[in-house]
Amino acid sequence: MKKTGYKKYRTIHLPKVIVDNLLLKLHIGLADFDYNIEIFFSIINEILTKSAIYNKQNEDYLFQFTPLDSRYLKVKYGNSYPNYIRFLVNQGIIWNDNYYQGKTTYYYLYNLDYYINNTNTLYNINKEITSPTYCFPDSITITTSNNKNIKKTDNQKNRIYNDWYSIKILINSKNTSYLTSSYEQDSMFINNAPKHIKKMGSHFRKTFKLRYEEAINFIERQYRTNIGLAKTDDDRNRTNRKYTSRLSSILAIKDGKVNKSLKFSKNSANNRIDTNLTFMASELRQFIIGYENMVYLDLKNSQPVMLNIILKDHYKDANADLKSEIDAYFKHTIEGKWYEHLQQLYGKTREECKDIWMCIAYSKNTSYLEIKKTFKKAYPGINAIIESYKKKKHGDFSVKLTQIESKIFIDGICRELVNQGIIPFTVHDAVIVPKKDKAKTLEIMRAVLEKYLGMAPVISED
Repeated sequence: MKKTGYKKYRTIHLPKVIVDNLLLKLHIGLADFDYNIEIFFSIINEILTKSAIYNKQNEDYLFQFTPLDSRYLKVKYGNSYPNYIRFLVNQGIIWNDNYYQGKTTYYYLYNLDYYINNTNTLYNINKEITSPTYCFPDSITITTSNNKNIKKTDNQKNRIYNDWYSIKILINSKNTSYLTSSYEQDSMFINNAPKHIKKMGSHFRKTFKLRYEEAINFIERQYRTNIGLAKTDDDRNRTNRKYTSRLSSILAIKDGKVNKSLKFSKNSANNRIDTNLTFMASELRQFIIGYENMVYLDLKNSQPVMLNIILKDHYKDANADLKSEIDAYFKHTIEGKWYEHLQQLYGKTREECKDIWMCIAYSKNTSYLEIKKTFKKAYPGINAIIESYKKKKHGDFSVKLTQIESKIFIDGICRELVNQGIIPFTVHDAVIVPKKDKAKTLEIMRAVLEKYLGMAPVISED
């Protein structure tokens, strides 16, 4: 009797309203090329799941989006990728910003109400279609996946978008480039990484799990509260977007090893370790299995603190005024009171001052000039140093700070933790470790930070 090989599958989770819109347009015959429907699903999934990476710090936006470089798309989907992108854009399933020479194009999903309205419009135009059918190949199984315990509101605009499709796809030699390549590349990175990162990667894949049902119930309760407070369509769209992004991140973690959706890789630009945890909303950390026995330790005012390492290089040749500025800046940041200091300078709330710092540090030198005036007056020398790193590309300064952060946390703190038998989860400028290892972890963090800064800054605990 001939033995059959073990079959591997990848499951993609997508909102039902988007998939229904796509399937209806394919049923009508709007695609003018010989397509593989898996690629449509994969592109939509990529925009949906990666959007959290670029917007974790600011959830007040309307759409899921992600940059997709043409070279990346060609490698992943082959030479025919423009046909898929063109169809999705032209048929209003996704949209993109204008093409800028030398820059990556950003692709967006619409808000979910749009897909419902667009689908209804198509039905009105094509009245002969009452229940469109789509014949899937045997390699694809699509089922509805929703939480039966949550009641939907009667108002369609305020409904909870918990109707999703689970799309199970058989992995073969033709689709592995876009279904499993990222996971396999991560595996290669982990296997070839330094010893401490290899252990962290294996530990993450083996142990990182969520209390799935509790996390789902939490975001749906949160949704109902927020949608009840929404006063405008934009408010409702933001609420729907927030819910969809969080649900997508939860689904990526559930059975993530089997579905090849667990992420553990090194960002080539800033050397950070990117994982599902670093992409996940902080409110969902409480649902990590075993979190009640863990402690979250992070560097307070992390990015402002990292700037001190750059300022050290300027200190030795600085005049008296600049040295005075650097000394004052060092004191405020090392004591973890930088944003409180900005509050005194600007007379704004702490949250507003965080946004002001983002403008000072990460925007173009020619942007937000009025906001920057106060900082420039208080710290003219430091302001000049910051601007010097942003002359060519304003993003260079941010990359420089995150590279310093990665060197300290990944190559310094995490290496020593693993050497001491403590394997952490990381969130860039923070580590999550067992409570029993808290004292030793703090000791290591302070020692490494003091080595780089000359004094240990404030480490906060959650």
